[in-house]
Amino acid sequence: MVVHLEMKASLIKELVKAIENVNEECVWNFDSQGLHIRMSDIYKYKMLDIKIDSSDFISYSCDAPVELGIVIDRIKDVTKTLRTKDVLTLHTEHQPDDITSDNYISLKSNGLSRSVKLIDIAMVGEVPSLTGAELSLSNGFRTTIDSTPLRNFLKAASKAISFNVVCSGGVLNFTSKTEEGLVEATFDSEDIVLLPADYVGDTQYSVKEVDSATSTMKGLTRVRGCNINESGEGGLIELEWNVADNSTVRALVAPRV
Repeated sequence: MVVHLEMKASLIKELVKAIENVNEECVWNFDSQGLHIRMSDIYKYKMLDIKIDSSDFISYSCDAPVELGIVIDRIKDVTKTLRTKDVLTLHTEHQPDDITSDNYISLKSNGLSRSVKLIDIAMVGEVPSLTGAELSLSNGFRTTIDSTPLRNFLKAASKAISFNVVCSGGVLNFTSKTEEGLVEATFDSEDIVLLPADYVGDTQYSVKEVDSATSTMKGLTRVRGCNINESGEGGLIELEWNVADNSTVRALVAPRV
């Protein structure tokens, strides 16, 4: 199973930053479409769903689907030396059924090559199913926002434990009580189209967890959320943004209860 690709240093740096803020280990799934990573923190409190389309690599080839167990710090040891305009080459001839051989990926940039040892994917914690999450979110609200005010809000509320996401009258409001006073980011009908327009909700989330899950959030961000139902389920918030033309990072965070 051979994977060979070239990618911009800026893209791999984004990947490393997003991943390391959630967990140190994850599984990279390569197939003809590109790279897919679905991972969660050890407490299953937040999850990332990362999809890098093959068209967003400088070059890409994968002769058969393969799963690689990655320790992200081993990748970061290489990527932290790269400049934004550098190009990183990744190559592996992974043999998952050959228990007699060690499996590595090779990373090359600027004439320097390094072998990074893989881990057994069985050692990586199981990621929760998205089935229940999708069902809950389908009954909630959805909209698209400019992420800059939200990032500024999370920074301003960084010393607080939690914040509330409030929907009412077509307005989406992020609010947190800090020691310095109330911090708010409001998106009204001039900024967004909230669907359904009559959705009403008020759910609390951890500032730290949402901030870490959205460490690479930028540009327009698609937001979905839902209330906690009578069974005590739901309450998730989902934020999704593009890291390249056809590639996305989707973060899901459970409510603070």
